[in-house]
Amino acid sequence: MNTSVYSTIINLQGVHNNVVPFMEFGGKLGSLKDSNDLQIHDIFYCEGLILCTMVGNKMIVVCNPSNGETRYVEPRTCFMTSDLYALGYKGSKSSCINNYKILRYCRYYNSQLMRTVSEFELYEFMSDSWRVIDVDNHDWDISARGVSVKGNTYWVAKRDDDQFFQFILSFDFTRERFGLLPLPYESDGPDGIMTDKHEDTAVLSVVRDEQLSVLHQYLHRYSFEMKIWVSNKIDTKEVSLGSSW
Repeated sequence: MNTSVYSTIINLQGVHNNVVPFMEFGGKLGSLKDSNDLQIHDIFYCEGLILCTMVGNKMIVVCNPSNGETRYVEPRTCFMTSDLYALGYKGSKSSCINNYKILRYCRYYNSQLMRTVSEFELYEFMSDSWRVIDVDNHDWDISARGVSVKGNTYWVAKRDDDQFFQFILSFDFTRERFGLLPLPYESDGPDGIMTDKHEDTAVLSVVRDEQLSVLHQYLHRYSFEMKIWVSNKIDTKEVSLGSSW
């Protein structure tokens, strides 16, 4: 099975002129040696660096495609397939990989406690070590990879006790703190129609490496309305989103 990583270009420029959109494959990531032992499971991008998790959860690989620098990171205990990872840095942007950190979010059922528990670990390239971080009073869950903006990571999250309630969850790699930010829409769908978690879709993406965008769609039999917002201001404590379109 081919698990190589390529850069891609998706061209939608002519979609309003009846031009069929297309996708091009660019250069292949050459920092990772071709090996049956390095089958890629998932990737996370942060301003030029790529974090790859591997099938079998043996290790994490972080590489810089521009200069070929590659780091292999072993787990503190063990990795799980359901783990979520984020890559970020403290302070201002730096080309030095030693200023970067990896956040690991692990959620699993503890048979001894007879409940679901969450664990958070942080890896620092500078010290080449993992450490556990304490997160107080978290009552939320994230199930999809986040996006990186200015060195911090953002996800769409839901509350454990109310799956209808969505919000933006942020992690500040400098302060090593989570934050909750509001989404630019209400839980109700168009014309006050209530949606459920299977019909309500929100996706985050990044514009020009410095703006956060939110795509939201109501998947309901009465409407397939889709809206997109792009941030005017963004940090882990506040987000200002422009008008939807």
